[in-house]
Amino acid sequence: MAQMIEQNSIVTLPSLQEWCDKHEASRIAGLSALTLRDWRLSGKLVEGIHWVRFGSRCVRYNAELLRDFVATQPNPSVHQRAVDNYLASLPSNKPKVRARKLV
Repeated sequence: MAQMIEQNSIVTLPSLQEWCDKHEASRIAGLSALTLRDWRLSGKLVEGIHWVRFGSRCVRYNAELLRDFVATQPNPSVHQRAVDNYLASLPSNKPKVRARKLV
């Protein structure tokens, strides 16, 4: 799950507000938790993008992408742009800053 980061003896947790449990996700999407599960199992919602699994039973949904998925369901290309923007915003997709060597 979330790892704690210590900065100047103040412990903070990374932001988890964009991930929600199945109950909150079903409220956001206006669908039942079983429909969300069916969408997960059918591949309609993509693991690692729309949802993640912690352990064997804990599933969390990306609230922002879930809202967008439901709103743009008739037009998948619009939703794909939101997915691309989300992936580009991840720290792993940012360019690495390298220190300059002093000569």
